[in-house]
Order: sequence, then C-alpha cells, then structure tokens
Amino acid sequence: RITHQQAQLESELAAAQEVQQVILPERMETVPGFRVETAYQPAEQVGGDFFQVLPAADGGMLAVVGDVAGKGLPAAMLVSMIVGTIRGAAEYTSAPAELLANLNERLVGRAGGFSTALAALIAADGSVALAGAGHLPPYLDGTEVELPSALPLGVRSGATYETARIRIEPGSRLTFYSDGIVEAKKQNGEMFGF
Repeated sequence: RITHQQAQLESELAAAQEVQQVILPERMETVPGFRVETAYQPAEQVGGDFFQVLPAADGGMLAVVGDVAGKGLPAAMLVSMIVGTIRGAAEYTSAPAELLANLNERLVGRAGGFSTALAALIAADGSVALAGAGHLPPYLDGTEVELPSALPLGVRSGATYETARIRIEPGSRLTFYSDGIVEAKKQNGEMFGF
C-alpha cells in the first residue's frame, strides 16, 4: 500500500511539473524598447507562482505576476486556469484593475482557489499603471513602489482593485517578485527577508 501511494504521489508530482512547464513562458515575447529578464526556480518540485508578459497596444507591455495558495498538482491546475484567464482577458483589456477584477470573479467559489497577483501595464512612454491583489509590491530602481492594499483574488465576489501610477525612465529597472524570494533561507536557517 505504501509503495502504491508513493508511486501515485510521484505520478502526481510529475504531472504537476509538466503542467508548470507548459504554462510558464519558455521565452519572452520581445517588446521593442524593453528588456525583460525572468527567473523561476520553485523552492520545492512544484510551486504556485506564475507570471505572464504580453505585448500591449501602442508598443507597451502587460506584466502579471502572482502566487496561488498551495503546492503540487492542485496549485499547478489553478495556475493553468489563471494563466488562461489572463491571456483571454488581455484580448479585451490591458487595464490592470479590470484584469484583476476579472481574475477575481473566476476564482471566487473554487475550493482552495485564491491567489495574490500584481498586474502592470507599462506604456512605451514610461508611464506605468499598477494594481495589486494582495501581492508584494514591485521595486523601482531598488525602492519599493507604494500600492493600495487589496484582498487576494478569489476571496470575495465583487472585489475592486485600485490603480496606482508611476513613471519609469530609460534605464530604470522595475522588479517583480514573489514571497519565495523573501522567505528563502540562508545556510544558517535565517530568512533573507526584504
């Protein structure tokens, strides 16, 4: 029985890893005027973090990052649903608050279905519209960007998200991350933190 359960868990883990590889971008779409660098390394075999970077109208780009509750196959399946929703919603809106509201409604009522997320519409002229749903705010050139607080996605139907606006200059770096960065531990067991 134990051998059967272990084989079943290993099979589920392999399936979750396959799902995760399919839904995370292998290579980034190029957006003229921007350089996008990404790194994804789950602390365990399968993580609940996700990101999407999509070209937007007028030469800009839409970036969405987030972290679903849980790990393993259930988290990977929820991430796949969220990524599909992002790509579908991005066809009719690139407004970060509207995109998050759409994602929220898709997650409400799903068992274990909540997620933090941050959406940013970065225009070619350097103007940035940001909306967060309980996700850690980005850093602009090493300084944390102040965002209004908001509930994570999937917690309550009808939740609204506020838009914050910032500006990036040529050569600036806007850094998005997940809690896995700040919760990573040094060799002595102490968390890296912010």
